[in-house]
Amino acid sequence: MEVGFGTLLEQKQTLSQAQIQSLEILAMDSIELGRLLHDEYLENPILDYNGTEPGPVKTQELADDYAGTPFYQHGEDLNEKNEGNIPAQEKDTIRTYLLWQLDRSRYTSEEWAAMEYMTDCLEDSGFFTTPLKEVAETCGITEEQAAACLNELRQLEPYGIFSEDLRHCLLKQIQVLGMEGTDLWRVVDEYLESVAAGKISEISRGLKISTASVRKCISQIGELNPRPLSGFGTEKASYIVPDIILRRENGEWYGELNDTWMEDYKINDYYLKMMKESQEEELVSYFKEKLERVRFLMASIEQRRQTIMGIVNYIIEKQKPFLDGKGPLAPMTMKDAAEALGIHPSTVSRAVRGKYVQYPNGSIFMKSLFSAPAGKEDGVSAMGVKQSIKELIEGENHQKPYSDKELAGLLEERGIRVSRRAVAKYREEMGIRGSFERRA
Repeated sequence: MEVGFGTLLEQKQTLSQAQIQSLEILAMDSIELGRLLHDEYLENPILDYNGTEPGPVKTQELADDYAGTPFYQHGEDLNEKNEGNIPAQEKDTIRTYLLWQLDRSRYTSEEWAAMEYMTDCLEDSGFFTTPLKEVAETCGITEEQAAACLNELRQLEPYGIFSEDLRHCLLKQIQVLGMEGTDLWRVVDEYLESVAAGKISEISRGLKISTASVRKCISQIGELNPRPLSGFGTEKASYIVPDIILRRENGEWYGELNDTWMEDYKINDYYLKMMKESQEEELVSYFKEKLERVRFLMASIEQRRQTIMGIVNYIIEKQKPFLDGKGPLAPMTMKDAAEALGIHPSTVSRAVRGKYVQYPNGSIFMKSLFSAPAGKEDGVSAMGVKQSIKELIEGENHQKPYSDKELAGLLEERGIRVSRRAVAKYREEMGIRGSFERRA
């Protein structure tokens, strides 16, 4: 084996620290953005604040003689609209609980920051689906390091946390119980969809075990936790402040960000004047650094606002029948929105992450407004398929309920072509049992 030296020329795109923080600001919801600005206000003399609440708890009315340089001014007062009514999980509590289980001294600062970032990316269910490539690029580490950090997080309690899907979540819990390789493990690993469909005989034949053993395994599966974060922090109720508010006027829909509270933040004119008049180079340099920091935040927040409003306007255009209450969600993916707005799909994903939309019929998770085409026919969303499945099951003969294959055939008669496995998946997502359990 020869060992030598060579030169390899390759292009590699890296993100600057400013770009990373700008992306983080884009992904923040109103509460997180409010905390960021409040923390900045506490340590940056150039940023001034004249409100009564350190964040978007209630929108503030501007006085007629409002002075200073506001971040921006727009829209009408939303004092009567911004009271959300959706219980929210305490994200900081979840992060604290999870990271408390780790020994901080065992990890580098980059690894610890990556684990904090991955904790913030957890879905409400406790699953982790963010690509490791994104974690690596955002946190400035390799994908191998990101994978190692994720593996550490997957050892934490509640068991199954940070799993990529339901199967891996259940398998982790079974492993902790010391039942790896048992019939229970094999049923979950190989036949989880059949369990959802109630196909006991299929599982029995496939694994060559008795139907009684299969029923015992299904009973044991029912004792596992399919959502590691379910019920976490329910001892303390809090409420989400909607990030976007939709209103309907004269038959037209309009969207606006619930961010008028930002107008309470402005650049401090006193320190600006001091910076211009001071003869001390060190003091001037200090104020210039702080001023650049505030300008960066202002630019990032304005860019965040433009990106989110572009997505909101696209949603209004595509989902008007749903907003009017006249139909289900139309097929609309984040990739569709990205192409229409000329941005990257990951930018859309960050912009909608963790944000809620309030409209006359209630409040909804912004991400829920995106729905991929469910069948081979255009114009049918996953929500539309679920609604059709629900209607068919509600009207079935309870003595002889439809199998997933029969449901797929009935959907095709309605012009919706989806596979049996897709029917099983949608049925499971709605919490509807298989035909065997429905008949029982």
